[in-house]
Amino acid sequence: MNGLKQQNGMRLVLMLAILLSGIAMTPFIDIPAEAINWELLAGVYEPSLDVNEDSGAPGSVFAFTGSDYPALSNATVYVNGDQVGNVMTDASGMAAFKLNTTGAAVGQYNVTLEVDINASATESIELKVGEQVVTPPPGFTGPAFSMQNRIYQPVVIAD
Repeated sequence: MNGLKQQNGMRLVLMLAILLSGIAMTPFIDIPAEAINWELLAGVYEPSLDVNEDSGAPGSVFAFTGSDYPALSNATVYVNGDQVGNVMTDASGMAAFKLNTTGAAVGQYNVTLEVDINASATESIELKVGEQVVTPPPGFTGPAFSMQNRIYQPVVIAD
């Protein structure tokens, strides 16, 4: 009998919690969904990453602009999965950086700007022989990162 009273008490508490949470939302009935910036509350972002040109000759310096990232956050720049640098987003969630391809091989590269797993965007560039050397637009600001080829050599241990 005591267990039945305890079970009924728990049901009553649960019912009151549900009822009171509904009453607590009453002031928000007439507010449009757009007025509550739920993306900030949920940590959901849909960032984009743009580049001034999508192809150029090796030695080009590409200008990248990211938008719709979390504001005032440290963003990491990756080229084909390798970290090449960090940049801070501004108060509106924008970030800008330059990517210097001097010393990089001909081919396609995926450039990613990422704040965390929920805020990541990728843009591709291609280095081609015979293309024009790309330079950033006049007045473009932002840190410059290099993407020189990494050569991994085997470790030799002699006994």
